Amino acid sequence: MKVLQIVESMNMGGSQNFIMNVYRNICRDKIQFDFLTHRAGIFDDEIKQLGGKIFQLDYLTKIGPIKYKKQLESFFINHPEYDTIHVHLNQVSGIVLEVAKKLNIKNRLVHSHSTKNMNSPIVKIYKSYLQSKINKSATLLLACGEEAAKWLYKDKSNEAIIINNGIDIQRFKYSEEKRKKIRKEFNINDETIVLGHVGRFSKVKNHKFLIEVYRKIIDKEPNSLLILVGIGELKNDIEKLVEQYGLKQNVKFLGLRQDIDYIYSALDYVVFPSFYEGISMALIEAQISGIKIFASDTIDKNTDISQNIKWLSLKESANEWAKCILNTDKVRNEKNVKTEKYDIKIIANKLQELYYNLGEKS
Repeated sequence: MKVLQIVESMNMGGSQNFIMNVYRNICRDKIQFDFLTHRAGIFDDEIKQLGGKIFQLDYLTKIGPIKYKKQLESFFINHPEYDTIHVHLNQVSGIVLEVAKKLNIKNRLVHSHSTKNMNSPIVKIYKSYLQSKINKSATLLLACGEEAAKWLYKDKSNEAIIINNGIDIQRFKYSEEKRKKIRKEFNINDETIVLGHVGRFSKVKNHKFLIEVYRKIIDKEPNSLLILVGIGELKNDIEKLVEQYGLKQNVKFLGLRQDIDYIYSALDYVVFPSFYEGISMALIEAQISGIKIFASDTIDKNTDISQNIKWLSLKESANEWAKCILNTDKVRNEKNVKTEKYDIKIIANKLQELYYNLGEKS
């Protein structure tokens, strides 16, 4: 059975990590994933090694809705082998599902991975229009959590199947060996306090505030370092801000990394001041490593699976965040981390059975 995963790109990110974790753990003799994306991604080579095909189309924002619909129609007509599609474009999923319905693609799954958008008012209006097409065109609604379901599916949220973001639990447990490897790679001594953030450089992640917090930390703790993992449209802006504040030697931009488990072992604290998020995979992974986390209280509280997250308000000043971090010991706590809901082997099997049942009905 072939399932076409439709996603903006297969770069490092919450939904992409989820898809890859499932892909690695399903029985690929029975179910094979192919991918329709809009730009190249860091996982492309691995996808090909696992037997998947990758197709690429221009994205909606580049060519506009009329041309976008036409290229989608052309793709589906030329690839009749896909009678099951799984769309991960949040509100933009509406336009894909509408075209798929028109062309009688039988199984049209949509997956909500967020709880809000931060676009301009005009873009919000247009995306709300696209969102209105989802419930009319999808045959199955999926979400990473209840809040994500409520946001994307509105009055149909109770029909959504919740698929928790799955993680390879053993991989993310703390490792002294991994810690030493990363600290050696970046010439970080044992006494240096290392803070970190893993996430795309976009408005929602609130990197600007993160840098303000770190400015206050380094004033009080000069032997400290901030590690930022990810790429995104605001990366250059944050790099300029870091340089403006004279912090270039103290902030490391690592770009995309596939050894995130190593990074978490090397850190002492994770700081996550997002304006909003659904269930955060990055924070689930960090908690498995036992690290202390400081996160904004606008993130879905169901992300909390341990005693390691301190929820802070974005109404508090950067100085208050810094004080809270520095007044918290960095001793790891891997006890009482409730990982049962996030075991990728269980979740991949659940999704595999769902796909397989759809295939039998086709």
